[in-house]
This record gives sequence, C-alpha cells and structure tokens, in this order.
Amino acid sequence: MATDAQKKAVKKHDAKRAGKRARAWWGVLYPESAPENWRSMIADDLVETLISPLHDKDVLPTGEAKKPHYHVLISFKNPTTRENAADTMERWGCVVQRHWPKPGEPDSFKVKDFKQAARYLCHLDQADKHRYQIQDVQSIGAVDYAALVMSATDEDAMLDEIFSAMDDYFLDSYSKVVRFTKEHHPEWKPVVYRKYTRAIAEYAKGLHYESKQV
Repeated sequence: MATDAQKKAVKKHDAKRAGKRARAWWGVLYPESAPENWRSMIADDLVETLISPLHDKDVLPTGEAKKPHYHVLISFKNPTTRENAADTMERWGCVVQRHWPKPGEPDSFKVKDFKQAARYLCHLDQADKHRYQIQDVQSIGAVDYAALVMSATDEDAMLDEIFSAMDDYFLDSYSKVVRFTKEHHPEWKPVVYRKYTRAIAEYAKGLHYESKQV
C-alpha cells in the first residue's frame, strides 16, 4: 500500500505531467517553404485541424507588409506532449515554438483557449488587423468552424442580415431561404440550417401571411 509521501509524489508528478501536455497547439506555415502536399499530409494524419485563409494582408507596426502565411490550429484527441505536437506540425512545414518558454515569456505554441485561437484565424476580435472571411477557413475533421467561432453578437448581426434579405427578396418560405443561403451566403449555414431554423421559418411564414393581406 502506498504511503502518504508516495501518494503526494505521484500527485505532484501527475500535476506536472498534465501541465506539459495539451490537446490544442498552433503554428505558422509559409507556403513557399512547406511541402507541396502539406494539406493532404494534414488530412492523412487524421488530426482535427483548422487552417486559416492565406494571411496576405497583414502588416507590421512599421506599415511593412508581412510575409504571406497561414495559421494552423490543431486539436489532438487526447492531450499530447509539446515534442509530439512539434514533430507533427514541423513535418507539415509549420514554424512552431518547439521549446518551452522561459518564465515570463509568452507561449506561442500551446493553446489555452481553443475558441479564441480559432477566432484569431480570421482576426475576428482584432479591430486593428485585416479581417479574413470565415468561409475561407479549411476544416479537417469534425470541427464546424463557423459554429465554433460565432458569438451572440455575431449571431444577432447575421440574423439581421438574413431577415433583411428575406424582406428585400421576398423569401417567404424556409426552402427559399435555404436556396438563397446556398447560392449567395454559405456563411449563413450554421444559423439557417441548425441554430435558428424555427425562427427563420416563422419569419418566412409571417412574410407569406402579410403578402396575402394586401
């Protein structure tokens, strides 16, 4: 039977081990220095991954253009070591912070908040940076990027867009809204197809009813 001292040592070891492992990590990929088939390499590794649009409009504080790059955000099924995550992403051509930062230094590799990291892929919260399109993010695996990053404020703004379009184009049935979404606004899919289906259908029904009263 383990003594109290042994239990304490095991607990300390487990806590230290847990702090050095994580599911989510990210890095930067410069297309000209990555393997030509880097996207298929990621897909073959069966790791849930989000790939940003090409960041080709980022600028340095001096106003000089940054080198075009992608941000690659991955999530392993189980927590893994920094070394394993680095080995995986470097094989794809990503630049990562392989070694643990010194005390007080930022960690640009280990991800603390997956949703916030995902939002950064399009600069959704960085008003001073160029904003990239949500629909241009590539998702490998089961991650629904649009649904993941959408905030309540984003949802309200998107619903305003949808309801305005329904008024402007007289989309008086849910099926018309679906077709309009597929053809013109694929970024609406999480809201139209899943989260606010009933509200949109009811609004369409109201439009149809109003048209009959004229």
